[in-house]
Amino acid sequence: MNKKQHTILNMSLLPLAVIILLIIGVGYFLLKGEVELPKFNRGPQIKRLQGYPTVIDTTKDIEKIRKVLKNETELGEFLNTIDSSGSLTVKDSINFDKEVVIAVTTSTNEEDGHKIKIAKVYEKKDEKVLLVRVDETEMGEGCETEKEKNVALDLAVLTKTDWEIDFERKKIIEECRNEEEEIPEQQKNITESDEIN
Repeated sequence: MNKKQHTILNMSLLPLAVIILLIIGVGYFLLKGEVELPKFNRGPQIKRLQGYPTVIDTTKDIEKIRKVLKNETELGEFLNTIDSSGSLTVKDSINFDKEVVIAVTTSTNEEDGHKIKIAKVYEKKDEKVLLVRVDETEMGEGCETEKEKNVALDLAVLTKTDWEIDFERKKIIEECRNEEEEIPEQQKNITESDEIN
């Protein structure tokens, strides 16, 4: 093949390559979010359980709990610790061969308005630690609350890992608006580290 034919062949392939790349690019953006491409080394995956986070009325005095539940027995014991009547259940199926349950509660609260949520999981790769951030919300001073003994709790499923799992608490205080004042609702954030029980 001489030089002139080689140049003509390259020039005729260039528009074809550009068209193929455009089709792939447009297809990607049109299907973004609908087609999940496989990802390697995705790290820990966390999923919410149906019905959680929640608040349960109680007569028991319970200390805050931060636990990693590794089997069905531990999950049952945890739920029974919070609510011995048996009304607290998990509707989702959990494969304890591949997953663990992260369980967190507040201590017993004397009034309503308390919430807890497993917010994020961070990797500390150099230390081989998974850090679970737990957001605890309580009402600020001046908020109207009712006297009602309760415990806020949250459960989430995490892919099984041999890394250490630690907890960090982010305390959120919801300031209430006085009807006479026209200031927006404010939140104060405080972060602490918790140990696994």
